[in-house]
Amino acid sequence: MNSLLEQAKHFYNAAENSPVKSKPLLYYYSFLNLSKVIINIDKKYGQTRYMHGIGANHNNRFIHSTLRIAEKKSFLKNISIELSESLDGFSINYPLSVNVKDYMMHCIGVHRAYSEIYNLEEIFFRIEDLKVFKSGKKIISRFKVCAPQDKISSLQDLGYNIIEDEENFYWQEEVLTSSYSMTRNAYYLLSQHLRNKGIWYFVNNDGYTLYISNSSINRYPPEIIIYNTMFFLGSITRYHPYMFDQIFSDKEQWLMSEFLTTQPKQFLYLSTAKILGQTVYSAYTKF
Repeated sequence: MNSLLEQAKHFYNAAENSPVKSKPLLYYYSFLNLSKVIINIDKKYGQTRYMHGIGANHNNRFIHSTLRIAEKKSFLKNISIELSESLDGFSINYPLSVNVKDYMMHCIGVHRAYSEIYNLEEIFFRIEDLKVFKSGKKIISRFKVCAPQDKISSLQDLGYNIIEDEENFYWQEEVLTSSYSMTRNAYYLLSQHLRNKGIWYFVNNDGYTLYISNSSINRYPPEIIIYNTMFFLGSITRYHPYMFDQIFSDKEQWLMSEFLTTQPKQFLYLSTAKILGQTVYSAYTKF
């Protein structure tokens, strides 16, 4: 475990100081080793055999590129699936084939650039001012929703319980617990309920910024999107480095640069926070 963590650190440091086209493979190897540590902390597999569990096909254009995530295996551990389960308890039907461009739609950290490049409406709406309170055995959460009125129905259609109160909109959810007290298990049940509804997040100097989405497709957690997308970019760096300039348009190269500049640290912060069960913040000062 210590060796894996040390390798992850060295690959990450090397990636930060490398040219843009060399970064993806180094970042992916860093994430790969860190993911083995995370999976073992959660599942205690010990020394076992691992597989990437992902395949990529660039199809000569980024907009046609695909990722294929293989099915889960008993003895040969698919890191992509195992990591998703350890971080999010996320369960979908495998094997899964997705268009990489569409898959990145819910990468919250680069969504504004993504929307501008492809001339799409933004799908994320910020939620803030969280209030949590108890009513009998119910634990209830309420967020203020920063969304225009004409978008509220599309959020409600996806299962968000959004109510209007004094000209503001609030996302309110509740779960029934076994106790009248605000126990850790009550908070856990509530958090699982919110995550199942769909909640996205990134870390900045002010802490965690939270969003909900009104898109019904590719609603994957941000850490897993970053991990699998990094595999795709790394496969180009490893096998077809000359194609980096060919399969991406000029605007898409800007998007990839933004992704490689901002999202690796998001993966570190978010995955570390989840496996430790505590918040991890970005420092104001770089040492």
